[in-house]
Amino acid sequence: MTYRGIDTAAKISAAAAKELKAAGISFAGRYLVPPGMSKELTAAEAQDLHEAGLAILLVWEIDAARAGRGGDVGASDGARARQLAQELGVPEGVTIFFTVDYVPQTGEYGRVEEYFRAAQLAVAPYGVGIYGPYDIVEAMKQKIPELVIWQCIAWSSGRISDKLRFYQRLGSWCSECIEIQKRVGFAVDINDGNELTGLWTAVPPWYEDTVRWAMKEGVVTEARPTDPATRAEVMQMIRNYNRRFEAEDNKTTSGLLEKEG
Repeated sequence: MTYRGIDTAAKISAAAAKELKAAGISFAGRYLVPPGMSKELTAAEAQDLHEAGLAILLVWEIDAARAGRGGDVGASDGARARQLAQELGVPEGVTIFFTVDYVPQTGEYGRVEEYFRAAQLAVAPYGVGIYGPYDIVEAMKQKIPELVIWQCIAWSSGRISDKLRFYQRLGSWCSECIEIQKRVGFAVDINDGNELTGLWTAVPPWYEDTVRWAMKEGVVTEARPTDPATRAEVMQMIRNYNRRFEAEDNKTTSGLLEKEG
């Protein structure tokens, strides 16, 4: 299943969030940046997005080429991103995407790797993702397998990574983006997601424990607590749960056969 999302530097109001959901959008990319920056995601906005049924893709970007400055900057950015996420109440395990919003030269790859290794350590207990064009996300994924890839169409020469989870496939100039802009009043990019794992989703307290249990026991592989389920998905969840009993039944049956033999 493919999930359709947007990312934007604009603040999303409660009304705009509902319009996005009505337009078939499942998630919104918003900026986890220091207070005072115009693109800052606030707690009130996050609540509006969640109440509209949208997951949030968290983006850290102070400037486009910051990842080329090496490990010290990566450590600083990771620590600050962790602090801001905790202040917003973002659950542990959510992925924060650090951007490479330019084309690094080959000689810069070592510093970019240092940046992401340092950010990965500093941002824990959150996950770390990379946003950028094909060449750099492919190279960093080979160096740091834990990175979650969000690839952009820009500077990618039509190539699409087979390791990505999210793909920014259309810029704000495209007709699809313009149609959404007419509905919400601000520019957006269009993204596709293979899954919503790693995004910040709303989990109301009354079923938070149930969601955690279902994830731990393998009943579901991603939370998506507010999404509707198809009949096939319900059947798969039942089968996932029953597999524990299937294993026990096979063990018991095997033991009986051995005794009878």
